[in-house]
Amino acid sequence: MDTRSILGMIHAEEALLVSILRSLPPDIRRKVANDFQEQVELSETSQLSPTSDRETSDAFKAHIRRMSIMLASLS
Repeated sequence: MDTRSILGMIHAEEALLVSILRSLPPDIRRKVANDFQEQVELSETSQLSPTSDRETSDAFKAHIRRMSIMLASLS
């Protein structure tokens, strides 16, 4: 799968996740935002394997940072 396809799926996931989270009670949204922030921190410290695609990995990290910011604004 090429990077553009992956990015398209990531953006679709963002839109779906935000719409689902908006329907949740505030306390659950806060909990999800906190859990997601932990995942962001974990991804930032994880080491890339030599066989991984750097562009895809960077796109994923940018995606979860963006999601973390959106989740924090919703909670």
